[in-house]
Amino acid sequence: MTKKVKLVLTLDIEEGTIIDEFMVKRMLGQLGEVVSYSLSDFKEGNDNLQPEIKSQEVEITQISEFINEANKIYFGSLSTDNRKDVALAILHISNLDKLGSDQLKQKFSQIFTEKFEIDSAKVQKLMNDTNDVLLFDVIRTKFLEGDLAQMIIYIWENILSKGEEEDDFEIGLVENLAEKFSIESQNFNEIKKNGLDRAKISKGIQSVLSGKTAYNKLKAFEKGVLLALMLAECSTIGGKIAPEESSQLKKILSEQLSISSNQATVILEKKLSESLLKKVEQVEVYREKYELVEFLWERVLSTEAEVDEGGMELIRKMIRRLDISDIESEGARKEAEENLRESSE
Repeated sequence: MTKKVKLVLTLDIEEGTIIDEFMVKRMLGQLGEVVSYSLSDFKEGNDNLQPEIKSQEVEITQISEFINEANKIYFGSLSTDNRKDVALAILHISNLDKLGSDQLKQKFSQIFTEKFEIDSAKVQKLMNDTNDVLLFDVIRTKFLEGDLAQMIIYIWENILSKGEEEDDFEIGLVENLAEKFSIESQNFNEIKKNGLDRAKISKGIQSVLSGKTAYNKLKAFEKGVLLALMLAECSTIGGKIAPEESSQLKKILSEQLSISSNQATVILEKKLSESLLKKVEQVEVYREKYELVEFLWERVLSTEAEVDEGGMELIRKMIRRLDISDIESEGARKEAEENLRESSE
């Protein structure tokens, strides 16, 4: 359970320093989500510290205004919705010269309604608001190199996570963006690889959540994704994962489930509408969840890296949340040992 806290502070800064909403979110985001903030010049003798400017919600209303006024755009400080808005803006501004016909504009619009799941009316509004070639010279100064790379990875992830084959039109848009920002070929290829890796996890999540396949009948990779999501849910308290829990979780994902730190980002940022642990715990066929535990023990026992006590406690916690006792879990572990022994003979 979360609560709202009002924080009042006074900063002593250099004359001319610009503080924008993303600087506020980046600095205070470690404490919790910044819902709103107020900003004004402090006047000596003003004991109650009442601001001259009323509190404003931290949201993007006019994307062009946001681009012009932002000091820098920090990817890690953007909410999920803000990332979608900025992704559309940067891709649209970089490709205005390629979107001359109504047909191409419609195709561009469909990318963001279908793959980024933005309302069609909002997509049109964002496109209208960024229909100015002069905005490119502005937006190219707003990203640090790492933040720009993360934004393009995010674009690749969404474009490549839906659909069976890569689309030449979509690839051309992203390649043109990279060219406009003077990203070298080697760096661009690495960015795309990271995007592909994340898209693979996103597809795995879609398959798991679709409910079309029994959990114990999922492909091995998808089972790993399911277990990763449940372990992440077990590590979450009040909507947050503590740093020490995050480190332990990432270690298990990497060493036992073969999910890289890049891919783990998708798992950690995924917001589920309902408890996945509860859904699996309540399956009608007991064997469906028991074989998942057996699969997890196979991964634990088949990797050279040992799971430390903290990791084992997290694994046991997840298994218990599935309403599987320690005795039953031990039985699954022994079956996993037997399976591994038979496969090695």
